[in-house]
Amino acid sequence: MGHLPPLKFSLNDSVQFRIANDILTGVIEFADFAHSPRRAYHSYSIFVEERGCSFAHVPEYDVLEKN
Repeated sequence: MGHLPPLKFSLNDSVQFRIANDILTGVIEFADFAHSPRRAYHSYSIFVEERGCSFAHVPEYDVLEKN
């Protein structure tokens, strides 16, 4: 696994992200640095208040922008 850049987003950032065909808005609760040869990307757990739940292991490439 090559070197990855730093995380693009921080804890408590409000972000828009993609899940399947939906674009949701939520707050980053947890950031996971890629540290496995099987996974060469960072991921986040994002809480979506409107749904009352968190989405775990959202790949950084599916986080579209910070609000």
